[in-house]
Amino acid sequence: MHGRALHEVPAFQRRLDRQAEATRHLRLPLYERAGLSRAGLVLDLGCGSGAVTQDLVRTVAGQVVGIDVDPLMLARAQGVGCALSRADGRQLPFPDATFDVAICNLVLLWSPQPERVVAELARVVKPGGTVLASMEPDYGGKVHFPENPLIDLVFQGEGVRRRGGDPHAGRKLRSHFVAAGLRTEVGLAAHDVLTPEQDLAVFRRNRGYYRRLLAENGFAAPAIERWEAEYLESLSAGQQLSFLPLFYAIGRKPVPGDVDSA
Repeated sequence: MHGRALHEVPAFQRRLDRQAEATRHLRLPLYERAGLSRAGLVLDLGCGSGAVTQDLVRTVAGQVVGIDVDPLMLARAQGVGCALSRADGRQLPFPDATFDVAICNLVLLWSPQPERVVAELARVVKPGGTVLASMEPDYGGKVHFPENPLIDLVFQGEGVRRRGGDPHAGRKLRSHFVAAGLRTEVGLAAHDVLTPEQDLAVFRRNRGYYRRLLAENGFAAPAIERWEAEYLESLSAGQQLSFLPLFYAIGRKPVPGDVDSA
């Protein structure tokens, strides 16, 4: 599971739940633009613990089908109010043109073949339907100031890369969607720069994760403690600036008779 040992899974699942809660306000407008409220059948690829899937169930007028490759995640997603099954996004077990909308959230970041996943999502969506990647980060564009050159490298993608992810997933969305034959719109799900108060709340929620990530990347405890002290001091002084670009892509599948497909 994203390069994590079995004993790390419960903490990771809790972090996903907190992350889903904190980013709900970013996803909901994208759901409306993708036509989810009018959809009869929606696929949630990489449903994970079900935290995001619950929002889909509340939004969609029809039915939601959640799939994930990880059985531990599916076990935790039980009870979210939709059908769940185990499947790999690179080979979806559905006929062509089955769903009105197919959605994924923070999935392509961890996929070894994201272009194939998007192609599969496009295949199983009906003509005129949509594919939505609601949030894909691009850690190569992550900004911290005041800077800490060595530690910033970890948060700018090295930590994700070490776990098998693609830290530049966000910038590749348009390419994947256009290659799948979708009429594509790409944008930023979040435009605002965090205030120091918001940044502090994020830090507190993720402190344990940050410490583990830095330790995995070779930083000893004293170095991590110094970084924490410097970070908190800059927040207290109102100087810290943090920004992580989160991209979305909405792709419409052409209907017969469309002049073009991109």
